[in-house]
Amino acid sequence: MIYVHAYPFRPDDPERNVRSIVTSARDKNLKTGDVLIFPFQALNGSVQDFWLTRPENRERNQKWIGKLTESLKNSDVRVILPAVMPQGLGVFSIEKGTLRTLDFQWQKGGISVMSEDSGLDYDLNFKSAAVGEVFTETDSHNLLVIDGQGFVDGKVWLGQCKVVKNGRTRANYMAYPWAFTPEEGQVCWLDEYHEKFAAMQMALKLYMKRCGFEQISLGLSGGLDSAVVACLAASVVGAENVHAYVLPSSYTSEESFTDARALASNLGLKLRELPIMPAVDLLEQTALQYVPYWGNKALMRENLQARVRGILLMAVSNADRSLVLNTGNKSELAVGYCTLYGDMIGGLAPLADVYKSDLYKMCSTVEYLARMIPANILKKAPTAELRENQKDEDSLPPYPVLDAVLKDLFEGHSDGKKLRKKYGSDLAVKVVKLVKGARFKHNQAPLGVQLSVCPVKGLPQAFYEGLLPKQL
Repeated sequence: MIYVHAYPFRPDDPERNVRSIVTSARDKNLKTGDVLIFPFQALNGSVQDFWLTRPENRERNQKWIGKLTESLKNSDVRVILPAVMPQGLGVFSIEKGTLRTLDFQWQKGGISVMSEDSGLDYDLNFKSAAVGEVFTETDSHNLLVIDGQGFVDGKVWLGQCKVVKNGRTRANYMAYPWAFTPEEGQVCWLDEYHEKFAAMQMALKLYMKRCGFEQISLGLSGGLDSAVVACLAASVVGAENVHAYVLPSSYTSEESFTDARALASNLGLKLRELPIMPAVDLLEQTALQYVPYWGNKALMRENLQARVRGILLMAVSNADRSLVLNTGNKSELAVGYCTLYGDMIGGLAPLADVYKSDLYKMCSTVEYLARMIPANILKKAPTAELRENQKDEDSLPPYPVLDAVLKDLFEGHSDGKKLRKKYGSDLAVKVVKLVKGARFKHNQAPLGVQLSVCPVKGLPQAFYEGLLPKQL
């Protein structure tokens, strides 16, 4: 019998992970000849790149593979796992204290071991690609896809394993917490929006565990972004561990209050109120002493509101040791429709790689979100409510239009000429200018959950070169 172990392993702790593998191999329910297969993450908790792994850590891996081999000398089961060693990447088969290397081939987003090399009835695909990255399966009638679980440097691995038998998909798995066998049959939702929401849940769960957080703080504006993040937080840590705050200004509408309360009620959150205007007024009066007569005082006041909200959320989280979640989306971050040290605060940004228009689609597709988020939040026009009657479309193109341009720019890698030809010069130039002008914000954004091949943060200068006509 084959058992696939695709649950999370501890980052940077091969000793603990080897003990876990040995414990699994000594399970009394296993029989002689059973095979345990582990993902890339099994030894070190992450998908290691040979060239980025320190030489001493490659040596450490070799040491613990040796200890694993020694520990299994009296075991009647076989263990197969990939690992980075001093000589390079290898796929190792351990049986009765004997270690041998299996031949493998590189493929997009992973490696493959053919059945004739492994001695199994299945070809094996060990997946290294994270969510949103390209992965090409082997064209095989009998196939096991082995994907681990993890969250490292913004990238998420969801344990998206797959079983193909006699040319038919027998089962697929996502974030499955136990070992499984190819004889079992389980099918999970693998559409784009379920996958993204599950990836955000996985990222938040593992990030909090690694950083030692047990509770979450966030601001509820009555808008869509904070509503999705609140749902995410409650689904991961439970409503009792989510500190939700409404931070009203003189521009906050009663509609926003009503929507925030309705969402909190649906999720079972205790909603706390932190008024921001006393601090905003004091800071504004202090700053006005040094603002020149031609300065944009209205813009200063708008951003002060966002920054006071950020200060208050970070203050309470500092006191109660909770993790502040950022609630900004990819569309806003890309064009800089956000405030440094204001609504850009937080220890993790779950929506940083999700476009605004895709959030609406996610909420209509993922049943949990559709059930929890009040209908009015999905219907009303997006607004930051930093001035009277403000709407996002006062400053930006409608989100479906904006996102179409941004998707061609980022994921499509379209050059400036293609963008101008497809969308017209005025729109394409406006969006590109906004994106290029916001790069100083991109670089200071909090850690985002990466869900595509091209997140906004961290792109090199070369990515933006040649996007505008010379005269601009």
